[in-house]
Amino acid sequence: MPKSQEVVHQYLQEVEEAAEEVISDQQEIISLDRRRNTNREALRQLRKNNLTSQNPSTKTWICVGNMFLRMPKNIATENIEKEQKQLDTEINNLRNGLSSKVNYLNDLEHKQKIVGTNLKALSPEEWNAVKQVLGQ
Repeated sequence: MPKSQEVVHQYLQEVEEAAEEVISDQQEIISLDRRRNTNREALRQLRKNNLTSQNPSTKTWICVGNMFLRMPKNIATENIEKEQKQLDTEINNLRNGLSSKVNYLNDLEHKQKIVGTNLKALSPEEWNAVKQVLGQ
C-alpha cells in the first residue's frame, strides 16, 4: 500500500475505535440506568408492602441473577439500596468519561468541541452564595 493510503487507513481506524468507545459507553449507561429503574421499582414496592404489614421480619422473594431467594424485607431493601448507590457511581463515572471521549472523537473528525459538556452543577455552598448576591 502507498504511504498515503496507510495514513488514511490509520486515521479511519482511530476514528472508528473512538466512535466505538463512545457508543459502547452510551449503551452501558442505558443498561445500567434500566437496572437502576428496576431497582427503584422494587424498592418502592418493598416500602409500600412494609407500610401494610407491621411485622419487619416478614420475608419476601427477590431475584438475584437467575435464581430466587427468600429473605427478610429489611435485608432485601438494604441490598437493593447498596446496589443503587453502586449503580449511581458507575453511571456517573461513565458519564464523566463520556464527554472527554466525545471531545476526542470530535478532535479526530476536526469538529468543534461541544459547548457545555463540561458543566457541573453548583454545590450547595455556591448556590447559597448566588442567592446572597441576588438578595434572596
